[in-house]
Amino acid sequence: MPQGGTLTIGARSLSLRERDASRRQLGEGDYVRLTVADTGTGMDEATRQRVFDPFFTTKPVGTGTGLGLSVVYGIVRNGGGDILVESAPGRGTSFIIDLPTAPTGGPGQTTHGMLVHGEGAGR
Repeated sequence: MPQGGTLTIGARSLSLRERDASRRQLGEGDYVRLTVADTGTGMDEATRQRVFDPFFTTKPVGTGTGLGLSVVYGIVRNGGGDILVESAPGRGTSFIIDLPTAPTGGPGQTTHGMLVHGEGAGR
């Protein structure tokens, strides 16, 4: 936000039922919705359509690689979630990330989680 503005980060629980889950290409179940929104300049439709493409950037040559959002997209999708972007010129941008919740494990139950490997770690 070169001209300044407000950045808002939020989280809430979300239950997707069959109809909503299939529309989002997610499984039915419980999710955590993370929202990151700004009041910046926003994006036109052509930019919004490409925002998750590897190496796509609106920055001048030599000032960015365009890998950040494509990496975020991969992490979210590999974790069983989904990410959407809503934006319009002059209206800011919102990223909506839905990640499946891990079941709570009781005695004799398996608890699932997500393991993230750092650079140089095994896969």
